[in-house]
Amino acid sequence: MQNKETLIWNNLNVRQVLRLSSTHHPKLTSAEIAGLWMQYMNETASLYMNKFLLQNLNDDDIRAIYEYAVHLGEQHVEKIQSFFESESYPIPEAFTEQDVSTKAPKMFSDPLALHYLNIMSIHGCHGYSGAITTSSRKDVREYFSECLASSVKLCNWTKDLLIDKGIYFRPPAITPPERPEFVQSKSFVAGLIGEKRPLTCIEITDILFNLKKSILAKAVLVAFHQVGKSSIVKRFLLEAIEVKEKHIETFAATLDDDNLPAPPTLESEITDTMLSPFSDRLMMFQVGFLFSSAMVYYGSGLASSPRKDLVAKYMMAIGDDMKVSANWLRVMTDHGWMEQPPLTENRKALAMASKA
Repeated sequence: MQNKETLIWNNLNVRQVLRLSSTHHPKLTSAEIAGLWMQYMNETASLYMNKFLLQNLNDDDIRAIYEYAVHLGEQHVEKIQSFFESESYPIPEAFTEQDVSTKAPKMFSDPLALHYLNIMSIHGCHGYSGAITTSSRKDVREYFSECLASSVKLCNWTKDLLIDKGIYFRPPAITPPERPEFVQSKSFVAGLIGEKRPLTCIEITDILFNLKKSILAKAVLVAFHQVGKSSIVKRFLLEAIEVKEKHIETFAATLDDDNLPAPPTLESEITDTMLSPFSDRLMMFQVGFLFSSAMVYYGSGLASSPRKDLVAKYMMAIGDDMKVSANWLRVMTDHGWMEQPPLTENRKALAMASKA
């Protein structure tokens, strides 16, 4: 005779089988809509930038990678549209062919285009992993998992090609310690006053990672400022360039204090064109993405850096980026360029309307 525990366990197994075989199709959650909506905005912006960059590439190896990236972008846009349509959600306007001029001359050199795609693939890896963890529905998780796998492939492919062409900046090697060591003094977290301890391998990694993204962001900002149409947009971009210059100088100097090299800048890889291939709205959207993601990565660096002077530098950088983001939002809303994500129901407004 089966005991009570076995009966309960068998009952649970039967219920699980019945549940898996049912036709239950839950609605998309707010987290899933958020992930899909944000990806659609970013995907369409990147798709049309990549299409323009692709048409001006001379290097066959880099061209092959961009063809793959454009193919992925087109697949992702189509898939997200199907998710929205299945739930009767309006498809965002996002970005279209009207936001790019195929007749404009080349803006990035081939090496800069490769650096750009490498950094954007890194953003994709981080974004998709987060979307997987916040999604509930199996089909959405499977979709974001496929996106993550393709982003990892793109990240590795672009990095391998940067290395093969001798233009990838490798983090410095450090001498192995003789034995495992433990923190013995409060000097490990000091840094604002007096002598600083050397940087840890974790701190070096965070600083270099953020420096690479800041260097790429500055090059993009300089290029956009060079071709921007609106005087308001150009003024905003100039202020954003100054902020990135400040951050690059700050963190490059931190590495230099420990005789560690910083990555080279990329502005010399911008052509002399003054004809914009992109709408001001598309360029502003890309800038907003670069600054919002920078705050996230600065926050990660802050959380993993015990040295007080590094904490202060990361807080300064986040504060600067917050000011730029506030100005960005003002420019976007003043021009009617800010597309609104889906909102939850306004229960108070509905209640007031029912009284009328």
